[in-house]
Amino acid sequence: MNVTTNILWRTFRIRYGSQAATCFSADVDGKRYIVTARHLVQGMGESDSVAIMYQGQWRPVRVRLVGHGEGDVDVSVLAPEILFGPPEAFELALRAGGLAVSEDLYFLGYPYGMSADMGNFNNGLPVPLVKKAMVSALVMPEGLFYLDGHNNPGFSGGPVVRDVQRANPQTVIGVVSGYRAKPYRVLDLDGNEGPYTYDVNIGIVIVWSIKHATDIIAANPIGIDSTPEPDPSGS
Repeated sequence: MNVTTNILWRTFRIRYGSQAATCFSADVDGKRYIVTARHLVQGMGESDSVAIMYQGQWRPVRVRLVGHGEGDVDVSVLAPEILFGPPEAFELALRAGGLAVSEDLYFLGYPYGMSADMGNFNNGLPVPLVKKAMVSALVMPEGLFYLDGHNNPGFSGGPVVRDVQRANPQTVIGVVSGYRAKPYRVLDLDGNEGPYTYDVNIGIVIVWSIKHATDIIAANPIGIDSTPEPDPSGS
């Protein structure tokens, strides 16, 4: 499987306050939305501003808050006041139903702010890194699943993509939330445990179903009309 250009072009590096991570855009019923992790935009007001990386600089974009996931659901949806990125839309799967344990998936994002240097492939917008993972466990009905893969800081809010051979057209079925970590004690020179700990990534990626995003949109469908030709610069 190849991750399609359409999805590469729809995955952006986003910053809110002092935190930077990943987001992606999607069209639902002719309106465009931005989906990301809730922990990135926690505390956002109904009308606010984020920054999108463009030509190596952060560019401000005004947004309206469509909604946050309820409870522990680490998903938020925003409505940008301008269009940016490619005009093509990709389908959002309405639910993660049909996933099978051991199925291969892919997730996209900007770990540690890294991006691919592909010239003008994305009209001045960065190109995300892509990682492959396997479905390790499904936690239903919470709409949560775990992947056997190696997530890194910066992937949060990125799309999880189903294998195109199982879902055609290729669909986004989840939103990266984080990863499981195990704390270890720092040892002193004599090999004794000290008061300090450090976390080790154990290779379990935490993902929330895209259904949480589509439910938020259905409850407050305030996205911008996705039919006009977008301005790639976001200006």
